[in-house]
This record gives sequence, structure tokens and C-alpha cells, in this order.
Amino acid sequence: MSRLVLPLIAAALLPVAALSLQAPAPPAPPPAAAGLLAGCGDIPEVTALVEELRLREDRLQIALASLEAQKAEIATARATLTAELRRLKEARGGLGGSPTNTQRAVADDVGRLVAVYEAMKPKEAAQVMASLPPDFSAELLMRVNPEAGARIIAAIPPDKAAILTTYMGARSARQR
Repeated sequence: MSRLVLPLIAAALLPVAALSLQAPAPPAPPPAAAGLLAGCGDIPEVTALVEELRLREDRLQIALASLEAQKAEIATARATLTAELRRLKEARGGLGGSPTNTQRAVADDVGRLVAVYEAMKPKEAAQVMASLPPDFSAELLMRVNPEAGARIIAAIPPDKAAILTTYMGARSARQR
């Protein structure tokens, strides 16, 4: 009896085994690829190609979404930078028109020094100016009234007077 049972079992299981050895059914094509597979769904190479194209399309969609997000970030950054640049230009414009407190204080101090030198006797003013740095002396001499300046320069030793006059000429040339 065992001799009869084995062939019967084998005959019953053989079709089942043959079905399991067949290639699996191809996956259902994506909706966009349905036109590509028309009449070619049973060719494995075509099915693999369509699947590869679908994967590439998915990657492209992800990349495009990323680019759109970056584009939005750039637009936001550009708007922020434009607003900040506008604010800085307005602030700079406000600074250029009026002197600061420090600049006014320096101008006042220099004005007082000029008044002191104008009030001094020319020989005394010449002695002090000859000992000051030449650029500072030249600046002061440029601001005193011309008559007082001429008397002070006349009292300064000629070599130092020549240096001061050179500084004064250079300052005048820079202002033009």
C-alpha cells in the first residue's frame, strides 16, 4: 500500500510544486506607466524599466519639492536682507547730515584754542606753535584770522615756518 500512496501523493503535489517554481506575477504598473506597458506587461525587462522610471520620477519629485523649499527660504532671506539694507541706508543718511556730539565737542575745543592763540602775543604763540606737531600747528594757523596767523608765522623760525606752510598748503589742496 505504501507503494501506491507515494505515487498518488507525488502526482497530487507535483502541479502545486510546478506553480511555486513559476516566476512571480509582475507588480501592477503605476497609473502613469499603464500606457507604457500596453501589450508588454509580460516582458520582465519592460516591467523592470517601467519600475526604474517610476523610481526616478519619485526621486525627481522629491528633488523638485526640496528646490521649491530652498527657493522659498532664499526669497525670505532676500526680503530680510533688503529690509535690513534699507534700514542701514536710512541710518547712514541720518549720520551724514548732522555732526555727532563728539564732532561738535572737538570743533568747539578747536575753536577755543584758535581764540586763545589769537588773543596771545604773536611771539608767545609762535614759541608754543613751534613746539607742537606740525600738522596740528598748521590746522590751528589755518583757522586763526589771517592777520594774526601772518604775525605768528613771522615769529616762528624760518625752517619750522616753511614746514608749517607746507602742511597748510597740503591741507588746502586736500579740501579742493
